[in-house]
Amino acid sequence: MLHLIFGGVHLDGRKEGTRRKPLAVPETEPERVVIPLNMHVGEPCEPLVAVGDTVCVGQPIGANQEGMLIHASISGQVEEIGLRPHPWGEQERAVVIRNDGRQTRWPECGQSCDDYESLSPEEIIRRIRLAGVVGMGGGGYPTADKLERTRGRVDVLIINAAESEPYVTADHRLLLERGEGVLVGLRLLMKAVGAADAVVAVEGNKLNAAEVLERTAKRLNLTGRVCAVPSRYPLGAEKQVIKSVTGREVPPGKAAVDVGCVVFNAATAFAVYEAVVKGLPLTHRVVTVTGAAVARPRNLWVPVGMQMSELIKAAGGFKEKPELMLVGGPMMGLEQKDLDAPVIKSMNSLVCMLDWEWDKQQAQRECIRCGRCVSVCPMHLMPLLVDKELKLGADVRELRRLHTQDCLGCGCCSYVCPSHIPLVERMKQADQIVERDTADGEVRP
Repeated sequence: MLHLIFGGVHLDGRKEGTRRKPLAVPETEPERVVIPLNMHVGEPCEPLVAVGDTVCVGQPIGANQEGMLIHASISGQVEEIGLRPHPWGEQERAVVIRNDGRQTRWPECGQSCDDYESLSPEEIIRRIRLAGVVGMGGGGYPTADKLERTRGRVDVLIINAAESEPYVTADHRLLLERGEGVLVGLRLLMKAVGAADAVVAVEGNKLNAAEVLERTAKRLNLTGRVCAVPSRYPLGAEKQVIKSVTGREVPPGKAAVDVGCVVFNAATAFAVYEAVVKGLPLTHRVVTVTGAAVARPRNLWVPVGMQMSELIKAAGGFKEKPELMLVGGPMMGLEQKDLDAPVIKSMNSLVCMLDWEWDKQQAQRECIRCGRCVSVCPMHLMPLLVDKELKLGADVRELRRLHTQDCLGCGCCSYVCPSHIPLVERMKQADQIVERDTADGEVRP
């Protein structure tokens, strides 16, 4: 049984350019890859290699004290270790590898496990950690840590394949073409956390993927169900998908595990399958390259570290100069100005738009108190009052009372505001004020 979520907006999906095209591999390999040592939540990794070293595909090239590993996605020679542009902004230390064109695999990589059903939860988590798997829906949280934190505390495991952001179809194609791997990954994740039930949440505009998964699940005798959820943004957010498929509501300040649920992205489940069953570390992923500025929009299976300029080249180049480039969708994506930045583990798309595809910033007007931002906020927040409080002087006690820390940053409020107030930015600004106050130890009732 599906449950309605509060708020949200119906968006023009704009997925037609890529959703019917099969996954493709770039016709030419990149000359080099730039692999950042920071692609996850937690401490950045330190390099395990030096300039001049020869590396193989799947060889660990970075690690941190928390056990996170980063692997080479091509074979070749380490050309440089230094600061490079990063999709998250600014610059991060990265390992630059020049491709030798041989794709030599690391000898210890690719040891398959045919009898994966017999593996213990501890062994599954160990293999996932060694493979460097992280949340691939954008979060970047180490999957092994998430499994250890939730093990024995959840009864429902959810694979989030809603993909409600416009333009993005990476998970859709993954489900259609490699759905069995996703479902085997689901089974392994269930065993690792001890969940009794599982749900794969697929948006209603992807019914062909839902049908493929249902047939595959029946063949694999998988416990759980495939659930088609309404096509409504931001239903792909963790708390909203939990509410929709289970009816459980995550309280303010709490996490999914507090209501007995754990959520993983579809691409993460596939990476878990490759890590545990095939013994392959996370070195490649699906990326949607799309937008009206792109000559041949498509979904590409590419190595981590491939530069965005190479991504564009693999999609036929630009047919017109883009006005805006985003990593992620147009609602929550990060603007990109440097195409030398590389693909990272949690990057699912590069959207290159022309001026007619997005609403340029228009002149702000005074709030007319229409309440639209309140009616669409999926977290029951009141952005208009937060904006008012910031204008009045940003009293921390009042901002805390308005629960700014619960904002998802989904952008629904800014999308519907007739006064063109950047409400999502105002919410982030208010949350930063509350965070600073808390960090200073001046928390007041």
